[in-house]
Amino acid sequence: MSDLQRLRIRLTAWYTLVLAVMLTASGLVSYALIKRQLRQTTERTLAANVRQLAAALETEAAEGGGALTRKAATEELNEFRDKERPMKILTRDRQLFADAVPFSGNLRTRTERIRIGNAEFIAVVGQSLDAQDELLAHLREAMLLTIPLALLIAAGGGYLLARKNLAPVAEAFEAQRRFMAEASHELRTPVTILQGELDVTLAQERDASEYRASLAIMRKSTRRLTRIVRDLFLLARGDAGQYPINDERFYLDEVVAQTVRTFRTVAAERGIALREEHESDLLMRGDEDLIERMIGNLIDNAIRHAKSEVVVKCGRSRIEVRDDGDGVPPELRERIFERFFRGDPSRSGLGLPIARWIAEAHGGTLKVDGGSVFVVTLPLEIRSPAQ
Repeated sequence: MSDLQRLRIRLTAWYTLVLAVMLTASGLVSYALIKRQLRQTTERTLAANVRQLAAALETEAAEGGGALTRKAATEELNEFRDKERPMKILTRDRQLFADAVPFSGNLRTRTERIRIGNAEFIAVVGQSLDAQDELLAHLREAMLLTIPLALLIAAGGGYLLARKNLAPVAEAFEAQRRFMAEASHELRTPVTILQGELDVTLAQERDASEYRASLAIMRKSTRRLTRIVRDLFLLARGDAGQYPINDERFYLDEVVAQTVRTFRTVAAERGIALREEHESDLLMRGDEDLIERMIGNLIDNAIRHAKSEVVVKCGRSRIEVRDDGDGVPPELRERIFERFFRGDPSRSGLGLPIARWIAEAHGGTLKVDGGSVFVVTLPLEIRSPAQ
């Protein structure tokens, strides 16, 4: 199981757990409130029954000269006869005076002293709770059915949502994993060379020329290692949005000319003629060091693939770096900007990806035109001093 799958499962589990707590708490509170409301309704009904019974008995007593007889009380109770509402009248000393339906089963009762005529009695009124208990039982069954079902549906939906929302993260994880693997591979070569030269140098005594040769190899590997680490650091900070991009005014044509002069020696060592053409007074805002690095990366790439000539042209909002090499096949013209692209070992590394990132960081673009022409388009903030 991958880390991302475990993350999806954990997110779904936490989501389901929180929802389970919320639904259970809500269900219990709702159940308690409904039960309380039913009980309060029962109490009000019992109180109303006592008042109705007392009024009816008072009428009977008035008709009988102010005294309530057992016969009259029994007859009046029979008027209220209801198996769900048993009633009885007790004397003041709690002796049975009259009753109708016997008290039995699951009842809620109310006992209250009443005065009928010139005597005091105790009225006992009951209310069956069977209907309420049946309603509450159905409610519990519904909760036991709906809450797990809701949780099951929510868990499935939550997993699908987590899978959908984490899809970009999955791509990012895969890209990061691939990038780390490729970076490790790229770093392994100079480190291995350094380790090998150190082991050989320390294994036996050697003359000065051999030591110088080993040191030269180690210096070259160290420079390569430093360049790779520097490039990785730049891309990592750029991806995190933490690379500070200076906002300064400078002349793009001067930066291009200076960068070309820097690479003339490298080009000459390879037998490559490096020419440069530019318009004058191209003023722009941006990070001069990054723009110089972008141009340098493109020139270095062109020198490595040229047969005899590299031409750099700089005009308003456009820079072209052209070489007379074989060019990039159409199917690879986007992939060469991937980090550590290995479709063509000679183009692997971070130079082109960094160049594109710098162009985009300045609001521009970098693409391959015709296979051997790299075109940088910069925003229209580039302007001459007269504008």
